[in-house]
Amino acid sequence: MDGRFDVAIIGSGFSGSILARILASRGRRVALLDAATHPRFAIGESSTPIADLLLRRLGRQYGFPDLEALSAYGNWQQSLPELACGMKRGFSYFDHRTGIVESRLGERSMIVAASPSDWKSDTHWYRSDVDAFLFAKAVEAGAVAQEGVAVTSLELSTAGDARIGFASGDQVAAAMVVDASGPAAVSARLLGVAPLTDRLQTKTCAAFAHFRGVDSYSSVFNSIHGDGRGCDPFDADAAAQHHLIDQGWAWMLRLDNGITSVGITSPLPADAATRHDTVDRAVQILADRFSAYPTLHQIMRNCEIVAPHSTIHTIGRLQRLYDPVVAENCVMMPTTAVAIDPLHSTGIAHALAGVERLAGLILTPDRGDGVQRYREVILGEAFHLDQIVALGYRAMPSFRRFAASCMVYFAAAIACEERIGRGDVPTKLWQADQERFVAAVGRCAEWVDSDADDNEVVRRMRELIEPWNTAGLFDSVGNRYAYTATK
Repeated sequence: MDGRFDVAIIGSGFSGSILARILASRGRRVALLDAATHPRFAIGESSTPIADLLLRRLGRQYGFPDLEALSAYGNWQQSLPELACGMKRGFSYFDHRTGIVESRLGERSMIVAASPSDWKSDTHWYRSDVDAFLFAKAVEAGAVAQEGVAVTSLELSTAGDARIGFASGDQVAAAMVVDASGPAAVSARLLGVAPLTDRLQTKTCAAFAHFRGVDSYSSVFNSIHGDGRGCDPFDADAAAQHHLIDQGWAWMLRLDNGITSVGITSPLPADAATRHDTVDRAVQILADRFSAYPTLHQIMRNCEIVAPHSTIHTIGRLQRLYDPVVAENCVMMPTTAVAIDPLHSTGIAHALAGVERLAGLILTPDRGDGVQRYREVILGEAFHLDQIVALGYRAMPSFRRFAASCMVYFAAAIACEERIGRGDVPTKLWQADQERFVAAVGRCAEWVDSDADDNEVVRRMRELIEPWNTAGLFDSVGNRYAYTATK
């Protein structure tokens, strides 16, 4: 850690490590700092087509074939089988609140393809493996890494280098600081940066852990109905699986090593005094293995917690928002500045977009107003995603309204995927740079909140999204979508 660095990156999760690797491979002297050590437990395992496109683009632009391999399940299995992952063909949804049995296909379930085949499938990342692998690649590229060091001070100067101090009393000097510390938000904590979280509509908490021994849900669902609806158009277990329950919803992400990431996300009440009760209820539901929901209990009753430390982890409020530009020479990665909610699995894509943008910014000799543009883009995406996610929670009391709200997200994602696939570089992801689309999401929220019946609400939402509906959204039979993939 001796000497001056061009860039100091605080946090060596996958986004911080990829950025460090890019910069080091381009001749920059990079310090990569982390209070913890690899391998370690991390949440946020679900990739998406947008994330895969960005990962492939980074791999090709900077000459990292392993990043390209990580962008699809088949290539991952062929090239990097030692890294655990899971197949993610798309998204699946099941409503448990008034019983699971459907009188007609799609009444309480929805399965949406995001990939056309197993080989081209998206993935669930076993972050313990993936983060450690990418950290090692950053070191191999020349990043000077230090694990197990707690950053205790951060001094910024407009006239000179930033100085980062450790608990040991040592210091590091760097021309630029990137805070990739995630929820720790080290730069905000040390510099007293005020959060902007109260400007977000979404208010949820979470309880989660990694479990071993979770049985197949699609098999149970098929057995109940005496058909194969849980595997149409693909096995619903090979998905970011969403289970709607009375207290919000539960996710299940299955990995090839026998581990399943399971968590509950619950809306927080307006009364702050009862918020702890909401978190406690989520913990109890997991601890009881969903005993109030027979089909979920059937697949969870014999499983055991394996991480973190055989306990259930909680986050009192998932949402986080800071101005990502602390100073001209100190910026936050999106994973530090922004956290919305896992409902639509947007976290990995947002992180990779931040890597791409910051790499371009730092490697450009004349940055101009690039730092300020970075601020506008990250905040714009954050507020747009917040609006889309909040729409889903507002719609959740009715499964039909909720399914329609998911179509709004898929329209945003697919339109963005198509632009990236054409070689376009959207200013903001998820159509956040399209004023008409942003306004359409707002109108959808008005209809979801209205007293109109479900048929009318769904019809109006379909009309509002129609200009961007290139994949036949809202048109399926039985809430089964096999042709949304743009890969």
